Amino acid sequence: MQFIKFKLSYTMFMVFLLAPFFFAGCSPKPREPESVLDTPEHHVSSGLKLLEKNYFYDAKREFELALQLNPGYPGAYRGLGLTYGKERKFEHALESMRSARDHAKTEKDKALAYVGFMQIYTMEEGKNWLVKVKERFADALQYKGDLPEAYYYMGVAYKKANRQSEAEKAFKKVLTINKGLVMESEKELKSLQKSGHNS
Repeated sequence: MQFIKFKLSYTMFMVFLLAPFFFAGCSPKPREPESVLDTPEHHVSSGLKLLEKNYFYDAKREFELALQLNPGYPGAYRGLGLTYGKERKFEHALESMRSARDHAKTEKDKALAYVGFMQIYTMEEGKNWLVKVKERFADALQYKGDLPEAYYYMGVAYKKANRQSEAEKAFKKVLTINKGLVMESEKELKSLQKSGHNS
């Protein structure tokens, strides 16, 4: 009887001892890079270019390759979110954006995730969409106050909502910051002026 008790205790001890190694072996490991360009940053950059051309399948493939290399890469989740948004799969889009926000390591990444939410709400035009965009805009600025993307996509939302003077202010703020999206903002401002909404 004593021997059986000892054997059972020994077996349980070994199970507890080896369990972490067993489960560690089950978790997916990041893939090793195959070339110099096989980096999460490069795949996300390529994915965003493909997304601009509406090559959704190819863009998604690039974002997924980035996640294979780094399963917590926020830019890849943002890219997937925007792709789903353009495909009008808004539940998937918002889920991906939440992953981008939750995996963000830097203040800029956190702010860009909130900009991603702004873009999705603008695409969807659901109930109270502009209110939601403005709330996420405020969230983005809490993390990075001079983020051109936040002001640019706020301008895009205002333009879509026919609030032209507010759109113009947002695009002009991008020019003042002068850290990106300058040409795009100038183009939007010209478009507003042509529409006869010059302030």
